[in-house]
Amino acid sequence: MPGSHDFQPVHPIYRRLAVLTEGTLDIYRNKTAMGLLRFRPEDVVCVIDSNHVGADLKQLCGIDAKVPVVGDIHAAIRLGVEWLVIGVNTPGGFLPNSLRPQVYEAIRNRIGVISGLHESVNGDPNLVALAARYAVDLVNLRATPDERMVSTGKARETKAFRLLTVGTDANIGKTMVALALERHLNLHKAYKTKARFVSTSQDGILITGRGIAVDRMISDFAGGLVERLVLHEDQDGADLLVIEGQNSICSPCYSGTALSLLHGSCPDAMVLCHNPSRQRFRHTDAPMPPLATFIELYERILAPLHPGKIVAISLNTLEMDPGAARAAIEETHAATGLPVADPVREGDLGMQRIAEAVLAAKARHAKPRVAKKSAGRTTAKKVAKAQATKKAAPVAKPSAPAKVRKASKAS
Repeated sequence: MPGSHDFQPVHPIYRRLAVLTEGTLDIYRNKTAMGLLRFRPEDVVCVIDSNHVGADLKQLCGIDAKVPVVGDIHAAIRLGVEWLVIGVNTPGGFLPNSLRPQVYEAIRNRIGVISGLHESVNGDPNLVALAARYAVDLVNLRATPDERMVSTGKARETKAFRLLTVGTDANIGKTMVALALERHLNLHKAYKTKARFVSTSQDGILITGRGIAVDRMISDFAGGLVERLVLHEDQDGADLLVIEGQNSICSPCYSGTALSLLHGSCPDAMVLCHNPSRQRFRHTDAPMPPLATFIELYERILAPLHPGKIVAISLNTLEMDPGAARAAIEETHAATGLPVADPVREGDLGMQRIAEAVLAAKARHAKPRVAKKSAGRTTAKKVAKAQATKKAAPVAKPSAPAKVRKASKAS
């Protein structure tokens, strides 16, 4: 896949978007679509899905976006779209054959195509030839730099506090929580915090116009890419970096990306994302371990490099009724002793619970550094004073009672 010759994590912001989800409009198969609808609905003209024409998106997928669902690309063109976003996420990252007619028709009508799939639109001869014929741009969000870099632990040197969202599985809410946390912290001035979202996926890139898709990088260099991205974003003046997590440390499918992010970013704190309804890892028959296993693994695998801790848990309870969701939040808190929230179901109150846990960890992280410097200065003064006293006063032989007292203290 073509890469860029320079490390350039800044991208254009695309507007007047039609999001193609044909036949798959739900929260788990459409991360790209759901992210745009949740965080940039003002730039989405319509969703294309013939199975749900006219549907209410809030009823269908829980997102209160006033965006119409239309049946085909021609209906989208009549609404004035300029770009077609392939909104689906498929195992292996291939463009489904069922979507190709809509993509071809968009190009024939001089609508640009944006894709975050692993299968690069720039590497498909049919799409490239058609795009050249109609002078249409093909945007590959997963393009990676040509440089090869290895992680060296330098992310620990950031001025900003580093927070990484981690998960028990893929597609469980890590991107959503990271974006929502950054928005919440910056929106509420009482926190007195400047947060910066660090995007590591095609969805984050499309929403924010920044970042690099880490899971497309060669495994040896993925951690190095994360490290460099974190150090780059640390130059923006933020005091808290909210790093978008990927996949799960235990996932049979995608654990490599999760490990690269963990070691590449060396987080000071983590928020663990979990779906209580999920009994097995996605795309497998492997059973889901208990939360305590994930907490222990994330912290212990990170520990040799950096003492980062999980400080809060974000639950995805969309598949539960309200009573079951409340019970899941309470049970998870009781089992882990950590603050727990569902930021989608609970809205700002849930996000506040997570934000306060993160900021408390940030405050604890700052105190030892100050205390250590203070202690060092105090000790130095004491040593200097003792040395001066030692030079000024003659050393007296201890009397017998003094020796006894000394021995008594030692015992």
